[in-house]
Amino acid sequence: MKYALILGAGMALGLAACNQPQETPAATGKPAAEASDTAAMPMTADAGVQIGTGTGVITAVDPDAGTVTVEHGPIPGVGWPAMTMRFTASPAVLEAASTGERIEFDVSVRDGVNEITAIRPE
Repeated sequence: MKYALILGAGMALGLAACNQPQETPAATGKPAAEASDTAAMPMTADAGVQIGTGTGVITAVDPDAGTVTVEHGPIPGVGWPAMTMRFTASPAVLEAASTGERIEFDVSVRDGVNEITAIRPE
């Protein structure tokens, strides 16, 4: 009997929590990225693309292969821990990339292809 009461109370609290109004950034006084519980969730242009931002150091640039290798910290937007990995990159990104440079970068992941879409000095 106690188990059924505890289970029922837990379910009621869970359902009540799901129906709480969301605060807007203006109401919290925080920037939108801090005010939203979804700030760390991947942003997608369509259902098959994940987009994130990371920081790291360029360890290699291979214009012939069209790749940049980056030792980066965690990238929550795409669910990656810190690691070193190779990314595909456009000719413009390859031209801007220099080995040893600390960067902030945007990445998109689609069908297993990881592409740096922009880099900025960190």
